[in-house]
Amino acid sequence: MSGNEKELHVDSVEFSYSSMRTLLTGGYLRLKVGDIIGLLGRNGTGKSTLMKIVFGIVRAHYAYIRINGKKVNRAFETKEVCYLPQDSFLPTSSLVKHMIDFMISDETFREGLYENEVLKPILKNKIAEISGGELRYLEILLLLHQPATFILLDEPFTGLSPVLKEKIQEHIVDSSRRKGILISDHDYMNVLDISNQLMLLENGGCRRIEKKEDLEMFYVPDGTFDGKSE
Repeated sequence: MSGNEKELHVDSVEFSYSSMRTLLTGGYLRLKVGDIIGLLGRNGTGKSTLMKIVFGIVRAHYAYIRINGKKVNRAFETKEVCYLPQDSFLPTSSLVKHMIDFMISDETFREGLYENEVLKPILKNKIAEISGGELRYLEILLLLHQPATFILLDEPFTGLSPVLKEKIQEHIVDSSRRKGILISDHDYMNVLDISNQLMLLENGGCRRIEKKEDLEMFYVPDGTFDGKSE
C-alpha cells in the first residue's frame, strides 16, 4: 500500500456463537476509496456479523483489522469507519432538521441536505412521524456525509420504494469517489447494479466473484442473468 492510499484491510476473521456452531472461519476483504463491494451470501452466513466485527461492536475470536496501515481493535474509535445497522438508530423524538444539524458538521453538506428533494418537505417532522422509507433514506445520507473514509451498509435498500432505491444508488456511487463502501442486502440486484467488486460469504469465508454470472454456481438460481447485459 502506498503512503497516501487509504485502505480497510480485514483478514482471518473467526467467530462462533457456540462450540457447536462456527459462523466465520476466514473472513477477508480489502476496501479502498473508489470501491463499492457487494457482500453477498445466504441468510445466516454471517454478513451482518462480519460488518459488526469490522466496525468493532461484536468481538471475534480472532480478527486482523488494519486501517490505513495501522492495526486496530475497534474501528469505530478511529472515526474512519461508519456502519449502517439494519435497525434504525435515530431518536424518534428528534426533528429531522435537528438530526441533520447534530450529525453533519460541514455547512455545505448540511445545506445540501436541507434542499434535498426527499428531505426538504419533512425537515420539521419528528423522526417518529416520517415513513420507514424516508427514515432509511435519511440515515443513509447522514452516514454518507460523515468524514469517515469507509462506510458499511447493512440492508440499506430495506423498506425503500423503487424511486428511493434508485436515488440511494446514485448517492452511493457519488460517495464512492471519496470513500470505500461495503454493501450487503437481500435485494441483491440493487447491490449488483452499483458494485464494482463482489464477495460471496459462504462456509465461513469470503470468495471473490469475478463476474456476476458466476453467482449462479453458488448463490442465485440458474438463468438469473440470461439475456441481461453486463
